[in-house]
Amino acid sequence: MNPAGFTEASDRFNDIWIARKSALSLARTLMVATMVIAVGTQYAVITAENHDSSHIIVNEYDPFA
Repeated sequence: MNPAGFTEASDRFNDIWIARKSALSLARTLMVATMVIAVGTQYAVITAENHDSSHIIVNEYDPFA
């Protein structure tokens, strides 16, 4: 199962710290809420609008908080 908008394994991170830094940077740059989700043993970064209840959320980043 791939998160919305993700089609290849290269869109995922093996290191949680890199995924978190990417999500925070993306949230600040785009000014949208982002989330780090678990996809099997890897992590992906999605925007809040792409979230559905099937994703396991690891971290959330809100640039307005």
